[in-house]
Amino acid sequence: MNDARARILRLLRHGTLTPSELAIAAGVVQRELHAHIEALEKEGFSIPLHPLLGYEVRETPESLVAEDIASRMEVPWLRNIEVLSVTHSTNSLALEYGMRGELGPLAFFAESQTAGRGRFGRVWESSSGEGLWMSLLLHLVEPMRLWPRLTTLTALAVAQALEGLDVYPRLHPQIKWPNDVVCGGKKVAGILAETGSHPKTGPFLVLGIGINVNQAAFSKEIAGTASSLRILSGTQIDRTDLAARLLGHIHLSLSKIDAGFPAVLEAVKARSCVMGTHLRVNSGGTLMEGVAENLDPDGCLLLRLEDGTLHTLSAGEVTLRE
Repeated sequence: MNDARARILRLLRHGTLTPSELAIAAGVVQRELHAHIEALEKEGFSIPLHPLLGYEVRETPESLVAEDIASRMEVPWLRNIEVLSVTHSTNSLALEYGMRGELGPLAFFAESQTAGRGRFGRVWESSSGEGLWMSLLLHLVEPMRLWPRLTTLTALAVAQALEGLDVYPRLHPQIKWPNDVVCGGKKVAGILAETGSHPKTGPFLVLGIGINVNQAAFSKEIAGTASSLRILSGTQIDRTDLAARLLGHIHLSLSKIDAGFPAVLEAVKARSCVMGTHLRVNSGGTLMEGVAENLDPDGCLLLRLEDGTLHTLSAGEVTLRE
């Protein structure tokens, strides 16, 4: 990501600026400014120069551009944003960066993944240019015993980002414990958290998020359980806007991993599609049935079994009972 180009786009979002005004505000000389404008136009932006008013952004590309995402974030909290046309898996890429000692917070987006994956090694369909496939490399200062809460925090961040869209009334996102967001009873987003460590930079967490945004159809294998925001809303979604919204909500979520977590749990339960529901659960190969009664202080699921006992699930496969 080029920080100067991100600043230029952020400034122009507030209106037109003359070349001299824009160069001073962006902290570059005018010769550099022209080069940055040309580079942005090669990415698909239309930034004409009006003889009196100055530069203005008239069109933005449909493809993801790191500087465009950064320019729409209210708080620029990431050290870097990287957008790739294709990669094997954004989570694997973030893990590689962490393993070689790169410090977060870093964000990786891919227009397409050749080996996208969900929990338990499942394949995630990552159609090119239609979804948000991203991973964050994070070095958290909070104790590692709190890190499992990040899945719950992120699920809420995804739901809140969707609620901020103009098409929200048609989506009504809900959280399916432990790591899915569903709309209309179908999965639109999944979360995968993984950890690693480096001898010098210490332990780190990789937070992977996949959101089905603008797909028009899915393979017959998953069409019955998965959907996209476009299918559900009937509207094409601005992926860059959604990416910036999501990163903003995640930033807020990170500050709530400790003292703010009780309020997070209440917000999650209010959006849950499993609370009070009879579930069939596969947890580590053990099958059990019961009613999802509550979440414990760490976000684990409290399942009231048919014999009356209360079982705590830290993770597991949850299937709604027909």
